[in-house]
Amino acid sequence: TALVFYKLGFRFTGSLSPVKVGAIELASNQDDLQIFLDNRDKSIKSDKGVYRLTNVTPGFHSLMVSKAGFWPWSKTFEVFADSPRSVFSFIFPMDGVSTEVVPFSDKQYEEVLRQINSQVLPEPKSDSIPPTFEESFVDWVSENIPTAKKSADGTSALFVEDNTVYVAWISKTEPPPHYFCYENPCKFSIPVIVSADKIKSVDFYKGRRDVIIFGSGPSLYAIEADQEGTQNFQPLHRGVDPSFFLGSEGVLYIKDGDSILKANL
Repeated sequence: TALVFYKLGFRFTGSLSPVKVGAIELASNQDDLQIFLDNRDKSIKSDKGVYRLTNVTPGFHSLMVSKAGFWPWSKTFEVFADSPRSVFSFIFPMDGVSTEVVPFSDKQYEEVLRQINSQVLPEPKSDSIPPTFEESFVDWVSENIPTAKKSADGTSALFVEDNTVYVAWISKTEPPPHYFCYENPCKFSIPVIVSADKIKSVDFYKGRRDVIIFGSGPSLYAIEADQEGTQNFQPLHRGVDPSFFLGSEGVLYIKDGDSILKANL
């Protein structure tokens, strides 16, 4: 009987009650990762960039991702039966992302300098008023925050107000992710981080709607929007007074004083 339950995708809890198992699908910006599920090392290889952990009992689990020389990433979250839980781990080198100098003589230098200097922090217009219940929040964002940064898939927008980074859900067809819905009803926008230093630049990490890059004080950081369990937060680069521009193919251009640096994320 136990074998039949096992083949049907059931596992037994500590009280010997059968439960249908779930799964975790982990994507990351790095490969060759060491993965720990509930403090147990899982020796698994990625399949086209995704690490799949199967036969996970429903309930809360802790996941930690590590790699030598990189900051670790960890999260506690709930897994449900018959539904894989997708998570994205971002980890960066402890000594900062690898950069190279863009020389003054390079034709890229002037173009990147123009892009960075022309950037406007995505803030609500000074005469904006909060959206009404009847008003479309998507239309409100378009009208009142025309400089809002949009995610690559067009579902999310970033803006800054009172030195706080917010992420807003602007899809008219797709329901919001779980991190907008920790309260009932779901929120149209949620705060991601309140910065002690003035925020100078902000954008989504390449191809993501749930990881944000921002420049504040002498550093650039990455932070996730999802605040379930640990809200992961990692430094990317430390300089003097850096601001950045995110180019195509995920190239990060950093202006610090008269220097322009670039890094492949």
